[in-house]
Amino acid sequence: RWRGPTGSRHDFEWPGRSVEVKATTSTRGRIHRINGLAQLAPPEQGGLLFFSLRLREEGGATNTLPSVIAVCRPELEADGDALSRFERALAQAGYSPAHEEEYAKLRLRVVEEGLFRVEEDFPRLTPASFPNGIPTGIERVEYEINLGGCGHLLVARCPPLPTIL
Repeated sequence: RWRGPTGSRHDFEWPGRSVEVKATTSTRGRIHRINGLAQLAPPEQGGLLFFSLRLREEGGATNTLPSVIAVCRPELEADGDALSRFERALAQAGYSPAHEEEYAKLRLRVVEEGLFRVEEDFPRLTPASFPNGIPTGIERVEYEINLGGCGHLLVARCPPLPTIL
């Protein structure tokens, strides 16, 4: 269901649901850059979820792009078509095995993962934010969102919130 490299509006799409994925290395919190007004608009049918991934660059971290891809490939081997689609998507995203050594130099630690429902009070701009149309002369809209106040929209989180007994 990974559609991002093919120019789809959302990173993952299937009938009735889409997921937009963003990663950040911001030390201020869950702050993500949004590219365009359509990126957080809901699909025509179903709902939209937003996956927030907070990362830190660390020399001793174990996550690299090649290591993540190496984890994915065996999961797809049973379905040759799925593996072929995955490899094509990697190529469309600009990934080249010839550069794996260079990619492996960036080592990231996962700080936090969160899955959010994108609902009316989710911070976003969409075409619907401009009922009279986008102002003349505006060519492109990029903006940042801060999910610090969106705990009520959180569906899942890792690490989980601490339990108070």
